[in-house]
Amino acid sequence: MDPKWKERIARHSYGINIATALEEDLEEYMETKIYKYIYKNFTDYTLRLLFQEEFEGFTIKDFRKIRSVTRAKLRTYLLQRGVYIAIYSNRYLLYKVLYNVLIIKEPYKWIDKEITGALKEVSPIIIVAL
Repeated sequence: MDPKWKERIARHSYGINIATALEEDLEEYMETKIYKYIYKNFTDYTLRLLFQEEFEGFTIKDFRKIRSVTRAKLRTYLLQRGVYIAIYSNRYLLYKVLYNVLIIKEPYKWIDKEITGALKEVSPIIIVAL
């Protein structure tokens, strides 16, 4: 593992103080979590639960402070690894989509139409639980 990422993972291993974090701190936190999820190859329910635990306390405003490119990377990775995330649009913005995954308590049961739609958006999808 790259020493830069190792240091970041250690620094953010117990979360982030959202109340005092600057926008760049939130950005680094999300980038670090994406790297860790990829490095550890988490999928499905485990990934969803990790996301919910590690972003607990985030509000819509907190997600909005993070650059849209980084939010899109997180959404794409979660979707590719079996976490259902709604399609975003001008009406349903990316930061709201991520926030909704955070607050939903029960794992979402995918239907065939949604799997087909996800495959059109990102491919391959690595899902173990279906």
